[in-house]
Amino acid sequence: MSVSEKAREVYLEAVREIRDSVPKIIINIGIAVLIWVFTKYIFVPISLGYQFIGIPLPQLISLVMLVAVAVLVLGIIREIFDIIDALAAYSAYELGARKGEVTDEELQNYKVGFRGIIYVIIIALLFLLFKDFLDVFHPVLSAIVLIVVVLWSVLMLLRSGRAFSRIVEEYANEWADKLEERAKSE
Repeated sequence: MSVSEKAREVYLEAVREIRDSVPKIIINIGIAVLIWVFTKYIFVPISLGYQFIGIPLPQLISLVMLVAVAVLVLGIIREIFDIIDALAAYSAYELGARKGEVTDEELQNYKVGFRGIIYVIIIALLFLLFKDFLDVFHPVLSAIVLIVVVLWSVLMLLRSGRAFSRIVEEYANEWADKLEERAKSE
């Protein structure tokens, strides 16, 4: 199978994966947003001043919401990973079709690079989603989680940058080799 045939096959697989995953993602995001909105604007305000077995009800309701949304988010993330892998493979084969080959290492670098950036976006959005509910437990909890998110994000973005830099170095070396050959032939 030639690279262009493989690129076409990978493209079709990416389209199938998007067609399969996007509706699931949209539905789960919609449900998570509804749970978040109802909890934040209806259930927590109504529960202020109440306790259940000595536990403030707003904290208990926030915990239930956090668990419910976390389960939905895990499903969303799984679908997003499938899309990322399909798009990374497509990108690798599309660019590889231009140069005539795609190595497994190059494909892996695309996956690592794309995944890292998407991970950071997802975690940042999740922190924004859960921050108010973490504050219900204690504001220091939000601060600690934010510090962990920032440190982890920096490491993840460095990892993604290194993965993409390997790809860029490979293309730069290929381009430099072509320029050298051209200079020698003139």
